[in-house]
Amino acid sequence: MKMNKKLLKSLSLICGTLITIGAMMFIYGYLVSAIPIVTAVGIGLAEGGTFIFIMGLFLVAVEENFRGKKHKHEQS
Repeated sequence: MKMNKKLLKSLSLICGTLITIGAMMFIYGYLVSAIPIVTAVGIGLAEGGTFIFIMGLFLVAVEENFRGKKHKHEQS
C-alpha cells in the first residue's frame, strides 16, 4: 500500500505539472501568439498528462484488485 501511495503522489505531481504547462501554452498560443504550433503543443501536453494520469490510476486499481483477490484466496 505504501508503494501505491508513493506512485499516486508522484503520478499526480508529474501529470499535474504537465496539464498546467499544457493549459498555459494553450492559452498563450490561442490568445497571444500568432504561431498555431504553440496551441497544438499545449493541447498535446494537456491530453498527454491526462492520459498518463488515467492509465496510472487504472494500473494502481488493477494491482489493488489483484492483491485483494490473491489475499482473500490465501485466507480460504
